[in-house]
Amino acid sequence: MPHASFVSRLTPWLSGICLAGASSLLATQAAEPVSHPVVKATKAHNISSKAAATEVAEAEAKPLLGSSNAPPTPAQQVAATEAAHQAVNPIYQMKWGRMECGSHEFMDIKQEGTNNQSILVTWKGRRYLLARKPTTTGAYHFDDAKAGLVMIQIPAKSMLFDKKNMTRLADDCNPIVASQ
Repeated sequence: MPHASFVSRLTPWLSGICLAGASSLLATQAAEPVSHPVVKATKAHNISSKAAATEVAEAEAKPLLGSSNAPPTPAQQVAATEAAHQAVNPIYQMKWGRMECGSHEFMDIKQEGTNNQSILVTWKGRRYLLARKPTTTGAYHFDDAKAGLVMIQIPAKSMLFDKKNMTRLADDCNPIVASQ
């Protein structure tokens, strides 16, 4: 395997370059007065990899300047909810009725109640009640967590997924148009 031997010869060379770059960076930092609490003015060859890893971990644990862990104010929550609500509403009508899918199977979609927050899907003789979930894509997304079914509808088609087995049950489902 010529590739493996090339990589094995290349690895020490790359490690040397990385270490040389890190050493020169640390030497530069050591020469300049730095007020950062993590960087210490030491010689590059005195820093062990364990000490460097500890310093990196300490730096990552400290919050960034200006960041806040404070919970959002009620006004911020209302604004975020309104913005999210505007972003999730599809701009097209939901397709209802009997659908023929690309696999020549059929799925029935019926609106439950007076709004489109839940639908009744009939798939292979079984009925499933799916609740609407918000999305940021503008698609209709309905989910039945207990049964593990997800129905997504975009303007071009409807799709049915089995969330438990991570499979697509039906694709390219479109309403059957009655002939006149």
